[in-house]
Amino acid sequence: MAASTMRCSVLAALLVMVCAGTAAAQGSTYGLGRTPTDEELHPWDEAIGPLGEGLPPGSGTAEQGAVVFQRRRCGECHGPTGAEGPAPRFVGPLQMETYPAGTAGHPGQNFPGRGISNFPFAPLIWSFINKAMPLNQRGYLTHDEIYSLTAYLLYLNGIVGETDLIDARALREIEMPNRDGYVPPPPWKPGMRQEEVK
Repeated sequence: MAASTMRCSVLAALLVMVCAGTAAAQGSTYGLGRTPTDEELHPWDEAIGPLGEGLPPGSGTAEQGAVVFQRRRCGECHGPTGAEGPAPRFVGPLQMETYPAGTAGHPGQNFPGRGISNFPFAPLIWSFINKAMPLNQRGYLTHDEIYSLTAYLLYLNGIVGETDLIDARALREIEMPNRDGYVPPPPWKPGMRQEEVK
């Protein structure tokens, strides 16, 4: 009985010391550290959900996007109208492409092409431009420039008008041509082999 009481007393003393240490650690900062800025809490490459969750403030039109496309020299990789390449073309009809042999995909099987019309959700276009473009300077474009470029690409594909204002709300409401063709990834559980995921 005495050993049990002694153990409880030691545990209670340890618990008090841990709680007191935690309270003391939260008290003074000794002049070190600072409160993080909003930009640090929301980095430029923050995840954007397919339905627009996490889109930042900003807006743009296709007219403004045409200027950004020229000024930021997007045409050097994507062609003067976005349909020439050598980088993936993002202007053109909804189409299927075939995985070539030797790729990470499934050689010989079809997949939705890389054009803007093949995106199932418009906010994903904004997210892709934000995270990946320009290829050698990711994170360089402002939010308004990204909204403008998104509007421009949607306009070139006949999805929005040239003067339509595109912002987070408008992007969420756009019905993409391939929305019904979207196939979600198959369910996966730990331990499943790749052949089982179909």
